[in-house]
Amino acid sequence: MELYLQFGYGMMGHCKHLIGSWQSGRVILSPRDQEYDQMSSFVTDIHKAGGQVVLDPQFYVPQADHSRLIRHSFWPDDYTTALFNSGEVRRMLGILRDDYNTPFQTPFFILPGHQSTEINDDWYKYHSLIVNEARDIGVHNSIYFTLCLSKEAMNSEDAIHSALEYLDTWDVEGCYVVAEPADNRYLVDNPNWLVNLMDLTAGLKLQGKEVLVGYANHQMLNLAISKTDAIAAGNWLNVRSFNANRFNNPEDRMSRKSTWYYCPQSLSEYQIPFLDVANRLGILSDLRTDTEHLSNEADILFSGAQPTTVNFGERESFRHYLQALRMQCIGASKSTYLETRKAARLRLETAERLTGYFNENGIRGKDRDFANVVDSNFSAIAVFHRLRGMVMQHRWDSL
Repeated sequence: MELYLQFGYGMMGHCKHLIGSWQSGRVILSPRDQEYDQMSSFVTDIHKAGGQVVLDPQFYVPQADHSRLIRHSFWPDDYTTALFNSGEVRRMLGILRDDYNTPFQTPFFILPGHQSTEINDDWYKYHSLIVNEARDIGVHNSIYFTLCLSKEAMNSEDAIHSALEYLDTWDVEGCYVVAEPADNRYLVDNPNWLVNLMDLTAGLKLQGKEVLVGYANHQMLNLAISKTDAIAAGNWLNVRSFNANRFNNPEDRMSRKSTWYYCPQSLSEYQIPFLDVANRLGILSDLRTDTEHLSNEADILFSGAQPTTVNFGERESFRHYLQALRMQCIGASKSTYLETRKAARLRLETAERLTGYFNENGIRGKDRDFANVVDSNFSAIAVFHRLRGMVMQHRWDSL
């Protein structure tokens, strides 16, 4: 499983640094966060660094009012006439092809799609129009459908199965899945939501489609079990967890946030003062990132000085998180379904043991502590195995 970089506010420098370091990788562009000229220049830099880009049209909320997003040339002037209007859809797709995807040399074309709560015939007719127009005008030789589901749809087994039935009728190479989290939580503590996401992505893979899950975080490492091809994450939580409200809010400035350190072994993030506690108790080394995750951005926290006194800020925090997560993604996929499932369970067991140990010693991750959601993740893996395990075992090599 791969990690894509989800572009958002403040991501430009991180993308250039990480893609340059990896000498490969893909960035999902965000019209909300860049004007066209900025985007075009940025794409040139990413290509020079050895990376690729894809464009997310971010048409989740057709009536969005974010000033920079709606100034992009592909955005419809009047969304009320754009829905079900083949001429307006064709105009939008043509601009996305000619001004964005073709000059940016994207490996695939992400179709515009809005966030949906109900998956019904009206939803199907509207998105069928987009798919068919895209094929008719030849936007790209590889098309990805945007499947953006609200938290209500994500919690509905019927909605998931309806989406899979409809998607099976469309001529698309892949699917860009964007799922609103249950209860708007960063880490989801709802096993049914987690099972539905695994079931959805597995169903898409069984249809022969590529699957990219956007606005993701380390909790989505379990999607390796469903043979998901890639997840995408970024710096701030609003590019690691989907919230449609950000496309209606013209404010770009982020309020001052605490700096967090990601411990990949415990799947948890900790504010730096809690590392001071670990240092005081002589257990700071237990929080240090394993060498297998190949991140040195956080080494200064373990240099012997008190962690809150060293120069570890937002830049180092974000780059460490994304570097460690990339290595976790690469390591999450194994040669067979059963090996991948075993590795996922071992990852959760390690996180459960370590978070319990850290919590007992007063080291807690607040709402980013994986101890809060580990049971739900164990449950989701067990239920998915009952639902899809046999077919995944038999089809693994062909997915």
